[in-house]
Amino acid sequence: MTLPPATAYEQGLAHLKRAEYQNAIAAFTEAIELEPESPNPYLGRSLAYAFIGDDAAASQDKEIGHSLGGPERSAWDRLVNRSNRRWHANFNDQSWKDSDPLSRKAVLLRQWIGQIYNGGLCQWVANGYGEWVDDLGQAAEEVGTDGARAVASVIRDVACVLAKWPDARESMFRMITTQSTLTRKEEALFQALSDCEADYYRVSSLFSTDIETWLETQARIASFSAGLGDNRGRTTIEPK
Repeated sequence: MTLPPATAYEQGLAHLKRAEYQNAIAAFTEAIELEPESPNPYLGRSLAYAFIGDDAAASQDKEIGHSLGGPERSAWDRLVNRSNRRWHANFNDQSWKDSDPLSRKAVLLRQWIGQIYNGGLCQWVANGYGEWVDDLGQAAEEVGTDGARAVASVIRDVACVLAKWPDARESMFRMITTQSTLTRKEEALFQALSDCEADYYRVSSLFSTDIETWLETQARIASFSAGLGDNRGRTTIEPK
């Protein structure tokens, strides 16, 4: 037995797939009224408008959707997207830590993975994220899988390296931006960070998937606890 779509957004997707474009527009409009900061209904309605030839409305909705951060394909995307608009990645904001800790952890974990993937652990350090390495390690530990605990152990090793080299950020920033010759002390720091990065890659194969699963669960629990019956932590899919 196939259950009917549970939310207005999902109803819009179902209508869109059946080429019921006016019904899709109505459903996406309802979804926008319920949650005006969600980009997905705007992007879905943009496609529906495009299919009926209303290019101006399609363009307007597409622009709004992208101004809200673009498509959100998971609870992780949603948490990072909304928190970036509200908290602007200001990890020193105590009110963020107190009132919205889950999204803060989501951003810390996203920054870790993104920075290492795009530039390496040295770049992560150079950009100043080591200041919150203890919070990051705690977030990784909370994910709860064996792989995540292994990553948390690596992050604790990074914390030890940073504690040993208080000027690590400045050293790595200078190395990256000026490509100058490293001092013997900086070479030792670079090697220590490189070793930690290699350890991370040995245990990180399922880390992103583990985080997504954990955040999905945590978002659903938070939504239920807040008395929201609309499953706002649900994974959403960008309309094709």
